[in-house]
Amino acid sequence: MCGSKRVWVSELIFILLVVKGWWSEGCLEQERSALLQLRHFFNDDRFLQNWVDDEYYSDCCQWKQVECNDTTGRVIELDLALTRNWKSAEWYMNASLFTPFEQLESLDLIGNNIAGCVENEGLDRLSRLNNLKFLYLSFNYFNNSIFSSLCGLSSLRHLSLAVNRLNGSVDIKGLNSLSNLEELDMKYNAIDNLVVPKDYRGLRKLNTLRLGGTDIAMIDGSKVLQSIGSLPSLKTLYLLYTNFTGTVVNQGK
Repeated sequence: MCGSKRVWVSELIFILLVVKGWWSEGCLEQERSALLQLRHFFNDDRFLQNWVDDEYYSDCCQWKQVECNDTTGRVIELDLALTRNWKSAEWYMNASLFTPFEQLESLDLIGNNIAGCVENEGLDRLSRLNNLKFLYLSFNYFNNSIFSSLCGLSSLRHLSLAVNRLNGSVDIKGLNSLSNLEELDMKYNAIDNLVVPKDYRGLRKLNTLRLGGTDIAMIDGSKVLQSIGSLPSLKTLYLLYTNFTGTVVNQGK
């Protein structure tokens, strides 16, 4: 009798886990289908060879470069760095392809020859992903127009734009909507000025800024540091391989 009761209780617990979503038998079908759509664009077989529509590989949580939540089975990380064939020309991405991953926390698109997004399908589409905290876009071909497309990504904590086609003067106010951003990487671009208004109150959580290797060497270093000094919470500034002109003096607040 006791044995039967234990079996009954175990079955009841299992049913509750499934109903409440605390038990996962694999990835969601709509997310598996979305990954298969992405496979057409991220086409380097060295990394994504098991991204196939096959019964044997039906659980996309077991696919390379994909990480799922252990209990819900929802995709939380996509590591697509260097997954587009290196011989492919630069191209324009449809950011809406990522919107099915509603619980996505980290998206890595480093080194995929992305020049921007197709019309009306820009990175602002990612604003639907309320858990997205990490966005890696380094080693692509994005230009300054990317700043306007990032509006609405208020959940971001880390944004990497190193080694792109950013150039000229960058107004930090273009990133005001990234209210939770803690780390911004824009090193190795052709940026020659970073405009931060005096008494700036945006990006209140930004504590780390990377600008090394940019063309900031072309302008007066003291003015740059004075401008950056207006960032309210900045604690760490990387300026590796940057040769300032002019006299750099103490810019303490």
